[in-house]
Amino acid sequence: MAALVLGALAGCSDASGGEADPTAGATHKAAAPVRLPAPDGFDTETGWSTSASPEATDVEPGSSGFPLVAVAPKSGLVIQAAADGSRVRAFSLASGKTVWTFTPKALMSARTGVFVQEGRAGEKVVVARQGKTSGSGLNTSRRTTTIDIIAADSASKATAEHHLDLAAPGDTASSFTATDSGFLVGPVSDGVHDKAVVIDAATGAQRTVKKKTVTISGCGSGSCTVQTSPSFATSQGVISAFQQQNGCDQWAEGGTPCTYGFQVGDAWTSTSVAPSGRHVGIPLAVTGQYLVAAWHTSDTQTDPPALSDTKKTTLAVHDLATGKIKAQVSCSSADALTLQPGSAQSSTHLSPNGDFLVSGQAGFDLAASRGHCFTSTASTKGVDLTAVADDGTAYGIVHAVDDTEATSLYGRLPIAQDGTDTPERGAAHVSVRTGTAKALPAASEVPLYVAADGHGVFRTRDVVAVYPAS
Repeated sequence: MAALVLGALAGCSDASGGEADPTAGATHKAAAPVRLPAPDGFDTETGWSTSASPEATDVEPGSSGFPLVAVAPKSGLVIQAAADGSRVRAFSLASGKTVWTFTPKALMSARTGVFVQEGRAGEKVVVARQGKTSGSGLNTSRRTTTIDIIAADSASKATAEHHLDLAAPGDTASSFTATDSGFLVGPVSDGVHDKAVVIDAATGAQRTVKKKTVTISGCGSGSCTVQTSPSFATSQGVISAFQQQNGCDQWAEGGTPCTYGFQVGDAWTSTSVAPSGRHVGIPLAVTGQYLVAAWHTSDTQTDPPALSDTKKTTLAVHDLATGKIKAQVSCSSADALTLQPGSAQSSTHLSPNGDFLVSGQAGFDLAASRGHCFTSTASTKGVDLTAVADDGTAYGIVHAVDDTEATSLYGRLPIAQDGTDTPERGAAHVSVRTGTAKALPAASEVPLYVAADGHGVFRTRDVVAVYPAS
């Protein structure tokens, strides 16, 4: 059977731009759905399914990339885009019936990402594409990035509330970096942007954010001047990452430690909320009202921060508005996993009731203010978590190290390349309440979302399926 493929709530598109529309001919509730090998607790005899485009590898490891499926939880919708962006369809999560369709302006050789944003104006579906205009008539073909913003509660023939056409530079490839409350467009390197465009899904407004020099308090024993780089956008503003390079001991020989950190809009800075003795803070992801960050002590600036077995890393859930720590846990890993801004965005999700949060290989019981590690040890493999239900049951993929950049980044869900014989990955379910983990039967698929009523959304290379709780 096909290997599980996940991105930011979905697999990634392919770059061919010429496939038939995978959203056509969706199977409704009356038709028998494709029966994927789902875990116990999901009824694969009922539910619904539809075909999906095969994916190519995401060229921006750690970023939100080019997902073709997203979930609008408050509207109860599963949103699916064709790989070439020629059509977008919204299905009822419960029944599989088509609620609305959207046909954007034609774009050649397009790559497509579909995202859901929650804000003051309700849920918005953001369809982002990179491609070329047709060059018909006297017009020349040009590279462009287009953004269409659609209300999740649209009528059957949806139209874009806002359409943006952004000039695309000829020498760099942009990517889409999305949280559930903010959206950035721009080239990404090591989880940050030199320059990016922030899109407001409520108004369609756009503004450019760049690297900038700021003075930060609490660097080692005093303040320091650093260059901050935008990483992702949120309801509290743009989160920018920085690295102290002057006025500190870069080689850990007894001087003042160097600081990695981040700034959340104009609200707060990591140095003001860092756990005691932690001089390195990396913003990993944002979901809802929370930011997940990794913390550890400074050693040397020659290598990126990593989750390893040599020293423990504190993984903390912060209140996005204030920086206050809601829950934390100290983890180590037998795998050398690079900690990078935004690297866990695709694997970070809240349960529908907001009581539980999963991020990378850690799960947090927010009501109890504690977390559990599902990282690797000398005798066990780590689990990359994909979804969590209201009872604290979470699901994930057994982490496989294959010396690629994708598997060496902490929190990055595996992406399978189109046309390759990708091996099946193991799967597991865990309890975020107790910290226990158990392997699922061979070839099991795991959900990328579990709704409040128990419906699970599954995504493989060529099928999207939704099964109710059994």
